[in-house]
Parts: sequence; structure tokens; C-alpha cells
Amino acid sequence: MQQFDTIAVIGAGTMGLTIALVCAMRCKKVFLVDVSVPQLENAKEKMRASLVQLMDNGLMAPGDLDEIINAVTYTADTSVGVAEADLIIEAVPEDKDLKRKIYAGLEAAARTDAVFASNTSGIPINCLAAMTRRPERFIGIHFYQPGHLIPLVEVVQGDNTPDALVKDVLEFVRRLGKKPVWVRKDIPGFIGNRLQHALSREAMSLMQKGIASAEDIDTVVKSSLALRMVFTGPIEQRDFNGLDIHVAVAEYLYPDLEDAKLPLAVLKDRADAGALGIKTGKGFFDWRTKDIKKISADKHRQLMEIIKLASRLG
Repeated sequence: MQQFDTIAVIGAGTMGLTIALVCAMRCKKVFLVDVSVPQLENAKEKMRASLVQLMDNGLMAPGDLDEIINAVTYTADTSVGVAEADLIIEAVPEDKDLKRKIYAGLEAAARTDAVFASNTSGIPINCLAAMTRRPERFIGIHFYQPGHLIPLVEVVQGDNTPDALVKDVLEFVRRLGKKPVWVRKDIPGFIGNRLQHALSREAMSLMQKGIASAEDIDTVVKSSLALRMVFTGPIEQRDFNGLDIHVAVAEYLYPDLEDAKLPLAVLKDRADAGALGIKTGKGFFDWRTKDIKKISADKHRQLMEIIKLASRLG
């Protein structure tokens, strides 16, 4: 079994820094690689802030902070960053040409037995593996944002990824304190994003048809589905409700559900107009007068409370 004791994370953006943080928290030797030195410095500060937040919320021992920070080597030199790595996790933006260029550099610097992984949330693993000379040592390891808080990690098997490697990676993810799932077929969006987009498509359809406001649609989810699904998934819930009841409802409801094959106008019109959400100040909601930093911190704190509750209840 491969232990993956030395990890290289490529890309010091939002996902890359949290993946590096998670690995460092489990006493792994970690190299965080980015061509931008300012980005690396920013990542180090954000990692420290995340650790302080974990510590303040009782999810980390106070004395561990400096040890975790010092477990990470921050470097702009790819050859230094990947030379020792057993596992190299690419976490750069979802741009195929960029990833192809990065993989070429990694191939030149990495050990021949090193495993390549991508944190892509949607590009097929087979497509990315084909950009390398080691498709049989390529796998998807998809963390969810915020990576240091969300337990789930999707481990995505490509057509050339052997079962033995998948099992080694699943065990590695468990040792990180995460909950891995084995995605046995390389499909667009894997599992989580397919479920998420199916729900959001129906939500936006209800809004576009004037059935309810964005606020009320979100309230329905936050005050019912979200609470229940912390402990009961959508398939298990069918067993609790009764499969006969589900069949009866599905027969009349499914034909009326949204099945658009392209983004709905209520979404695309906003995106085309530059109303992209928090990053532009306005999307479905108006964020221009809101304290985004405080809202984000509050959401992280609330998420940590849910995680603590879920861990106590099993």
C-alpha cells in the first residue's frame, strides 16, 4: 500500500491552500507550489487565519498552529516542490490548456512513480490523464470548498486507474480525517456537482416562472431539506418515506420538473450582464452594502457548529 507521506499541491489559490492545510494538519510533509510569490505569501496568511478560526471554535488544539504552518514548504520552483512528492495534487483553475502546460512541467520534474491527481470539479479525469505519460497513475481527488471544513472528498477513477491505486488513495483521504467516496465511472460533474446542479436548476426554474422569490426558495431549502439532509441522504430518505409513495409522486411530478439542457435565462442573463454574485457586488441578490468578510466568517462558524454536532451524533 502506498502511504503518500510527501505531498505536493500545485496552485496556491483558494482550493490549493486548503488542500495543503488539510495535509499538513495530519503531519504530512507538504510542498505548496505556485509561480506567484505574492500568492504563496497570501496563502500562508490565509492558512494561519483558517487555523486560528478552527482553534477558536474548538476544532484544533492551540499548540498545533505553528507546527502545522511549518510543515508546509512554500515554493515557486516546481522542480523543488515535486522532486520528493509521492502524490502531486493539481489545484489550478479549470483551464485545459493551463493544466496541459503544468502537467508537462510536472512530468519533467516528478519521480516516475509519483501519482498525479487533479482537484478538478468537472473536467473528465480521462481527458486530463491523457495529457500525461502516466494515465495509469492518474486519479481525481476532488475536495469541496471550504476544503479544510467540508468532510467530503470524491475519489474519481479514470479508465486506466487501477482499483489498487483507488483503494490506496481512499485510505490516504481517510487518514486526512475526510470522508471519501469512490466515483467508479468518470462522468461530468462526478456526484456532488450533478446533485447540486439538478437542485439549483429546479430552484432557478421556479424563480423564472414566478412561483416564488429567490429568498423564499432559499428559505424552503435551508429550513427543511438542508436540515434533514445533514443526517439523511436523498436515497435513504426514500426508504423512510416509502418507495411506493415515491413512485406515486414521481409519476405525476417528474414530467413537470425542469429538464432544460442549457442554462436558464434567469441565470445566463445575469452572467452576461456582469452580475456575477458576490465578486461583482450583485447576482441574484444585492451584496453591495453587505459586509462580505463578516458574512463569510459567520457562515464558516455556523458550518463548524454543524460539523461538531454531526460528529457528536455520529
